[in-house]
Parts: sequence; C-alpha cells; structure tokens
Amino acid sequence: MSDKAASVPPNHSETAVKIDLRKIPDPEERGLSAMIARRVTVLRFLLVTSGVIRDPIVVLTLLASFSRSGMIFAINETARTADQGMGWSVLFLLASAATLLAAGYYKRLRAFILTTRIVAALRNRMARRLLRANVDFLSSSPHGQVYAAMTNEVGELSNSVINVIEAVEAVIVLAIAVPYLFYVSWSAGMAAIFAVVLGMISYFVLDMPARRHNLRSSQLFAQYCDRVGDMLAGWRELRQRGTRRAALEAEVLDTIAEHMAVRRKVERLFAGNAIVSQSAVIMLLCFVVIAIPLIQGGDTTVMFQVLTIVFLTTGPIELLFNLMPRLSRAENAYYKIQKIEETLENAQSKSLKTPATPQQRFDSIELKGVTATVRELEKPDAEAFHLGPIDLSFRPGETVFICGGNGSGKTTLLSLITGLRHPEQGEILLDGAPLTEDTTSVYRELFSGVFSGFHLFDRAYGMNSDELRALETRIAQLGLSSRVQLHDDRFSSTSLSAGQSRRLALAVALAEQRPIIVLDEFAADQDPANRAFFYDVLVPELSASGRLVLAVTHDDHQFSKCDRLIKMEGGKVISDLRQPNRKALA
Repeated sequence: MSDKAASVPPNHSETAVKIDLRKIPDPEERGLSAMIARRVTVLRFLLVTSGVIRDPIVVLTLLASFSRSGMIFAINETARTADQGMGWSVLFLLASAATLLAAGYYKRLRAFILTTRIVAALRNRMARRLLRANVDFLSSSPHGQVYAAMTNEVGELSNSVINVIEAVEAVIVLAIAVPYLFYVSWSAGMAAIFAVVLGMISYFVLDMPARRHNLRSSQLFAQYCDRVGDMLAGWRELRQRGTRRAALEAEVLDTIAEHMAVRRKVERLFAGNAIVSQSAVIMLLCFVVIAIPLIQGGDTTVMFQVLTIVFLTTGPIELLFNLMPRLSRAENAYYKIQKIEETLENAQSKSLKTPATPQQRFDSIELKGVTATVRELEKPDAEAFHLGPIDLSFRPGETVFICGGNGSGKTTLLSLITGLRHPEQGEILLDGAPLTEDTTSVYRELFSGVFSGFHLFDRAYGMNSDELRALETRIAQLGLSSRVQLHDDRFSSTSLSAGQSRRLALAVALAEQRPIIVLDEFAADQDPANRAFFYDVLVPELSASGRLVLAVTHDDHQFSKCDRLIKMEGGKVISDLRQPNRKALA
C-alpha cells in the first residue's frame, strides 16, 4: 500500500495564468460608456490577462497577417507584369502562401494551448475559492450558478480568445489592404468602408436585445443545473410521490423549453446581424463587378486588382463581423464568472487560507457567550435562526450526548464547536486561548466525524499509509468487508445502503484518529445489532482511549451511556446534566 501525500496540493505552475477579473457594468445596462467599459475590460482580459500578448502566437499572427497582405500585393503585381513573364512577384507569392499556411497551422495549435490554459486557470481559481468558502455560502447559495460558471461560462469566455486572435489578424490585414485598395481605386475603397460601416450599424442595432436574451439564457442554464442536482439528490423522494416527480419534470421541461426559446431569439438576432454583414460584402462585390468598369472606363486590370483585394479580404471582414456577437457572449460569460468570483471572495473563510498541522491532543475547549445567526444568503428578507448565547466546556475522555427537537439548534451548535462556523459574538477557547483566524484551521484538525448530511467520497483523500491500514481494520470491525475493499486509497464500491454508507463514513473518521469525534444522528439508520455495537462497544472504546465523543442522538433509552447530556430548545441550551451512573472525570 503506497503512502499518499496527506495535504500537499499538486504543482500547476506550468499552466499558471494570472487571472485579473475586473468589474464590468451589467450586460443589460444601456449606453455607449457602459458598452465601451465592458468591451475594453473583456478585450483586456482576453489579450493581456490571458497571456496572449506575451505568447509566440503574436509573432504567428503577424506572420499570417503580413503573408496574406503579401499575397494580395504579389497577385496584383504578377497580373500587372504578366506580359513580362514570371518575375520576383511569383516567388514572393509562393513564399507568402507557404508562410500563411505554416503560420496558420501553428497559430491554431497555440490558440488551443492558450484556451486550455485559460480554462484551467479560471477553474483552478474558482475551485480553490470554493474549497475555502464559508459555511453560509456552501449551505445556502444556489449551486447551479456555480456549476454554470465553472463549466458553460468558462468555456464560452475562453473560446473567445481564438476569435480575438483571428480578429487581430483581420485588423492588420485590413489596415494594409484598405489603403492599398484606395490606391488602386478610390471608389472601391469608399465602397469597402461603406460595407464595414453598414455591418457595424447592424450589430449595434441588434446587440442590446441579443445581450439581454443571452443573460437570461445563462440564468436559465443555472436553474437547469439546480434542477439536475434535485433529480440526482432527491431520487428517493421523487419515487415516493408521482405528483412530485411530475411537477419537477414539468419544471425541468419548462426550463429547457424556455432556455431553448431564448437561445433561438439570441441566434435569430445574431443571424440577422450576420445576414446584414454578408449583404454588405455581397454589395461590395457587386459594386466592383458592375460599377468599377463604368467608373474606371472598363479597365480590366484595375477591376482584377480590386477583385483580388476584395476576395482576399472578405474572410477578414467576415471574421470582424462574427467577432461582435462572440464578444457579446464573452461579456455575458465574463460578467457571470466575475459575479460568482465576487460572491466567493466575500465568502472566503480566512482560517482556511493557511495550511494547518493536525494537533494530537488538547486539554480543554470552552464556548463563552457564543451566538450565531443562520440565514439564506440569496434570501436576505427571510427569517433567520438565532442560536445562543452558549456557555459550554469539554475535556478529553468525555462522552457527551446532545438532544433536542428538530430546529432546536443541535447541528448549528456542532458547526460552532467544530469551528466550521464562526460565532457572531462570544469566543471559543482552546486550552484557554481564544481562537483566531490563524489558529482556527489548527483547531478544526482536532475533529473528525460523520455529520447528518455527510458526503462519502470514493477515495480516502489525504490519508497516509498508517491511516489507510487503520481504515481497513475499521471496515472489517464495522461489518463492511464483504461489501467494500480498499484498493490503494480507493473504495471498491460506494453503492451501499444508507446505514452501510454511514458506517463507512464512520470507519474513515475513526481511522483518522483525531482527539475528538463528532457523530450527528449516527445510529438513526442502523439496525439493532449495529446500534448496540455503537452504544455498547464503540462509544466506551473511544472514551477509554481519551477521545472526546460528541454525539447528537434521540435514543433516550441510551442516555445513560454518556457522561453528560445536553438538551437544546429554540437555539438555547436548557440543560447540561452529568449522568449520575457515570464515573466523574478527574
């Protein structure tokens, strides 16, 4: 069995991109200044923050631009001197074409690398912040927005890098080709300017409604992610009541239908812009074929030169027109990511920002005047739950049962005791010293446990070889060896019953061998034999080993098995009694 690194994060410096997400106006905000602010900020992110401007792709883009421009000049020069035979212009044409193809190939490869780096950087950054978010965010925020931001929006924003790179190439080509077009034929140059202006006007007319629908599309996708979470997490409840299943199915289908309808509206608007832009290019070609001969007096050489310029710049012009809708989508994705990042940043648990070394023992834990308020972040007007003030103390070797009705504050009290939630008032003392932001992470390492809403990972993350051996022993002790084996640090199966899943989670908690173990309604879904083993064998074993056992339980006939019984009601401790038939701790 290999020894796994317990808590050292992998090094991803080779793909590191320094992310700087600046605030932008709401995509629905009207006005030229808001549009410019959005556009400049997003373009800055795509070109500067993403690392494009420092990448070899800049050289490749310049090579592709100049080689395309060189092809335009070489073709026209070859046509102009055709009666003189093959000269330097033919060689220049071949060299330009080869350079364009080679630069285009390697530019595409570099664009893919840049895109994947941006995706990795954004997801790494959001994952780190999510792993360090406080309990209020994790327990009350709609997770669909996080799913959508880390998947759909990140992909939308990063893919826009390719479009921006292509647009930069197109701008360089046009910056060279348009003056050359004016040099060949001023009338054709004016027609080209008119075509570009017409395309830009159509974009500005259709962009605002498209932007509004695009934002709504993102919101609907986040709602869809929430409903997928409901379908996966609530499958038991959905099978117990047909009307519930039908109602959720109807909502899911309605959300999908509305999302598709909104997406169609967005695409119709962007397609309309594309049609106007293509019409402008077609009008330019028609002008060249029909009007140029009349204006220039039927000079076929001039018409051939103009057509060469127009044909070789049609692609760059269309790329510029196509960039506009892509930038609108990128701005919307950027805004959604930036809002989630801002929410995550405000919800960071400062105590998780520094690594902690597990502490092997403690002498006392005290809660003095501790209070907490639990509210939904997304519903600030909803009624909040208030806990406290709480005054309690705990010592090693104690077995403490906590009881009370639903909503009495038991789980909130556990989150305070374990350091998962910071008290609003009062303080928590470890060995007589108040917890600070620097010591809270060390304090949390004292605990292991199985909470009511526990999550069972398919791997024993972070456990070393000694802990993995202890885990195998506990799996056998808890009667799970016929269902679960440990292969390296991965469980052979997590498809277990509710009781078996809870026992496997307990095996992990016990194998960690922390000084304090917390069990929230552990025995509730155990059969009589496993329940008896828990109360009659395991709890005394843990207490005798010097561990502090904190257990939430409703098994009143087992209350005699604890040293202390804490009863809660309405967010307050109404009694804290030492059981008379238990030997008092020294």
